[in-house]
Amino acid sequence: MVLDVTARNIDEKDAGKQILFSDQKVWWEIGKDLEGRMRYGAWQIKEIVDLTLQPMETRKERFLMNFDTDIETVEVEVNLSYYINGKKGDVIYSEKKILEYDFD
Repeated sequence: MVLDVTARNIDEKDAGKQILFSDQKVWWEIGKDLEGRMRYGAWQIKEIVDLTLQPMETRKERFLMNFDTDIETVEVEVNLSYYINGKKGDVIYSEKKILEYDFD
């Protein structure tokens, strides 16, 4: 699974300067690395599974974003993708919010 978080300055006309923040968090199949090779033995995998997120539970992730004081409107986009294999991924959750700041 891959969680992508992007913050854009939608008031900026130059597309190259729009992205203010971008980060990604990656989770992979327990016991295997990104190339599909085994990383842990069976007893280590059981310990990891016992400590992981259980079905129907949620986890909150926080990302610290700092913006310049002259930026008043920011669009934050979050996409959560599930990869069945290393190449084909499906977006299972997506949300976009516009945050407005008023500095007096």
